[in-house]
Amino acid sequence: MSPIQQITIHLEGVGTVLKSRRFQVPTYQRGYAWEAEHVEALLADISDAITSKEKEYFLGSMVVTSANSKRLEVVDGQQRLTTVSLIILAIKEKFLQDKDHDVVASLNTDFLASSDRRTKEREPKLILNEVDNEIYQDLIEDYDATINKKGVRRPSHKRLIAAAKQCSAYIQKVCLNSKDSEEDLHTWLDYIEKQLKIIVVIAPDDSNAFVIFETLNDRGLDLAISDLVKNYLFHKSSEKIEETKNRWLSMVSTLESATDDPLIVAYIRHFSMAKYGLIREKDLFSLLKKKITSKRGALNYSTELADSVRGYSALINTDHDFWNTFPTGTSASVATFNLLGMTQIRPLLLAILDSFTSKQVAMAFKSLVAVAVRYQLVGGVGGGTLERLYSETAKAITEGKITKSLEVISELKTVPSDSAFEAAFAYATVSKPKVARYFLRELEIAKSHLADDIIPDIDPTKVNLEHVLPQSPADGWKDFDEEEWRTYHKRLGNMAIMSSGSNSDIGNASFSKKKSAYKDSSFYFTEQLSSSPEWTKDKIESRQKEMAQVAVKHWKP
Repeated sequence: MSPIQQITIHLEGVGTVLKSRRFQVPTYQRGYAWEAEHVEALLADISDAITSKEKEYFLGSMVVTSANSKRLEVVDGQQRLTTVSLIILAIKEKFLQDKDHDVVASLNTDFLASSDRRTKEREPKLILNEVDNEIYQDLIEDYDATINKKGVRRPSHKRLIAAAKQCSAYIQKVCLNSKDSEEDLHTWLDYIEKQLKIIVVIAPDDSNAFVIFETLNDRGLDLAISDLVKNYLFHKSSEKIEETKNRWLSMVSTLESATDDPLIVAYIRHFSMAKYGLIREKDLFSLLKKKITSKRGALNYSTELADSVRGYSALINTDHDFWNTFPTGTSASVATFNLLGMTQIRPLLLAILDSFTSKQVAMAFKSLVAVAVRYQLVGGVGGGTLERLYSETAKAITEGKITKSLEVISELKTVPSDSAFEAAFAYATVSKPKVARYFLRELEIAKSHLADDIIPDIDPTKVNLEHVLPQSPADGWKDFDEEEWRTYHKRLGNMAIMSSGSNSDIGNASFSKKKSAYKDSSFYFTEQLSSSPEWTKDKIESRQKEMAQVAVKHWKP
C-alpha cells in the first residue's frame, strides 16, 4: 500500500464541520443513496442520544482531500454530511413556519449557505455532484416548491426529496410532542453542532485519500462495493486518475440512462465474471484487488468497463439503438431472457457481444434462448449452478477458447435433453401470465408457421391469456373439485391466447358457451379447443402433450 503523507485528523461536531468549512462532492462520486431506513436510523439515534443526555454520539469518519484550495472534496462521507444538512434544513423550515426570521437567517448562514460580502453571491456550505447539486440547492433555497416538484425522475433526486420530507416530518413530530418546541429545536441544533461527533480525515491529494478510504474499509467500515472498486481504481491509476474518472463517469451515465434501477455493482460483477469466471458479490472487491495490481491494469480495466457498458445497457433496454446493427430478432432474444428473469446469463451475453460478429451474436443468442427455456422448464439446476455454467463459458470466450456460436452450446454440457424437456413441458404449470403468453405465442409460431404480420402479440392490451378452466370457476365447472382446479387451472394445456375483447366477453362462462369464441380464433391451439365436446383433465393433458411435441422442436439449441 502507498505511504500516507501530510494528513490531518480532527474529531469535531458535524455541525461545526459544516459551519467552519466548505465541501464539494466530486463529479465521479455516486449520487445521494440513502433510503428511508438509513435516514430514520440517524434521526432516531440523534433523538435517543439527546433524550439520554449522552455527552457525545460518534457518527463515524469522513475522508476529504484538500487539493482544491477553495473547497474540501469529499471522498467518503457525503451521505452522512448531506443527511445532517437536511435535518438542519428541516429545523430551519420549522422556524420559518413560526416566523422566527432571525434564527432562519442564522441557520442559513452558519450551516447551509452564506453570501460573499464582496460579490453578494450565494456560497453553499456543501455542493453535491453535478447530477444532484441543482435539486439539493433548490431544496435549501425553496423547500416547499422543490418537494412538490413534478416530473422528478432520477432515483437520487427522488431519494433527496424523500429524505428532506422525512426529516421535516420527524422534526414536526418532535415539536408536536414537546412542551417547549423552540427550546427542543435549539437543543437539537446544539447537539448536532458540538456533540454529534465525526472524524474528519484531510488528505493533501486524491492518491492519499484513496489509501485512507481503503484502510478504513479494511477496519470494517460498511461501504458500497461500487465505491470500493471506484476508489481503488482511482488510487491505482496514480497520475492517470483523470482518465479513469472520465471512464467511470461515462460508465455510470450510460447505466443510468438505461434504467432507474441501481446497476453499477451488477454490471461490474457481470463484466468481471465474463473475464474471470464466477464471482460472488461479497468477493468482488477482494478479487479485483488481486487481479488489478498496477496503474496499467487499472487503466485497462476502467477502459474495458467503459467500452462494454453500452452493450450491457442494451441487455437491459431492448429498445436501445445498439441493436440496429444486429440481425432481426437479436433484441427479441434478449427480451426473452429478461422476461424469463435470466439475469445469470448476462456475463455470457456480454462475452459474446465483445468477441463475436453480429451474425454470430444473433445465432448464439437464439440458441441460448432455447437453452434458457429448457433449464427453466426442466428444473433441477439452481440459480447458482446456472451462474457458474454461464460465467465459466463466458470466461472461455474471453480467453479465446470458444470462437463460434455452436461451441457455446456444446460447452454447456448439462442442457436438458429432448426427452427430458418434452416430459417436463407436458406437465408444466406457469403462474406468471406474461411468461405463459410467451410460451403460447411461440407455440403458435412454431405450429402454424405464421407470417410476420399475423404473429400474435404478447402485449396484454392486445392479446390476453385465456384460462379454459377459469381462475374463478362458476356454475358449469362442477367436474373439477377444488384440488383438481388447483392442479390444472395453471397448466399450459389449460391456457390459450385470444384477443383481449374476446377474452373479456367469455369470462368465466361454461365450456359450451366458450367454444364459439375459440372457433373464431386464427390461432391453431386456440381454435383447436372448439373441437372438444367437453373440457376434462384428460383433454388438458393430451393438449399439453401435443404442445410439448411442438416445443421440443421449437426450442432446440
